[in-house]
Amino acid sequence: MIIFSWLSLVDGSMDNGAMHNNPLIVPILALLHDEPEGLSEHEMIKRLLESGDHFSETAQAGDLALFQKHFLVMNALYQIQDSMLEWGMSLQIDPLSIRFIPGDRAERPEGMDISASEPLRLYYLDWDNLNETSESDVTALLTSFWDRYYAIDKQADALTQLGLTDGDGLNWSVIQRRYRQLITTHHPDKGGEQARFIEIREAYELLKKHYTPAE
Repeated sequence: MIIFSWLSLVDGSMDNGAMHNNPLIVPILALLHDEPEGLSEHEMIKRLLESGDHFSETAQAGDLALFQKHFLVMNALYQIQDSMLEWGMSLQIDPLSIRFIPGDRAERPEGMDISASEPLRLYYLDWDNLNETSESDVTALLTSFWDRYYAIDKQADALTQLGLTDGDGLNWSVIQRRYRQLITTHHPDKGGEQARFIEIREAYELLKKHYTPAE
């Protein structure tokens, strides 16, 4: 299987001990193997939680727990990305689309591409940033960058409200088309429930912030 080839390449490139031994590398490689079309970070963490006790060393609840899970995943992804470059494989790291792309055909998808930022890559590869970040630090972060990043959970809920899921082909045009269908069907003037109408509208406005093309 391809996964064994990836594991041997990654293991061989990390024998020098330069990187922290992140236990999520192997299960994340397995997920990427099983989902060649990619998956979101939200879905990746969900699958990891379902498949084993991969986050036993993290905080159990609250914003700190969410941050630590996110950090462990990103650290593993950047380690994998670095180790695979010499073998002609590009790992696309985007909150909404994490996948391997052969050669130099990596594209920047719609959304927030965080793999292109060198400061972020260095941040996640520095294990001290995990160990030294406290609950109060996370609270401060949430007022700036993280309030947008953690909105991914809300994005997933919003997509569910519209009957949509992450995946190839999901873009602003698809969301708009689905929104128009639902808002027409559930409009109170046409016998729809006002509560459902408001839910659809709220989901649409949230997704608008993340899927509309940058001008």
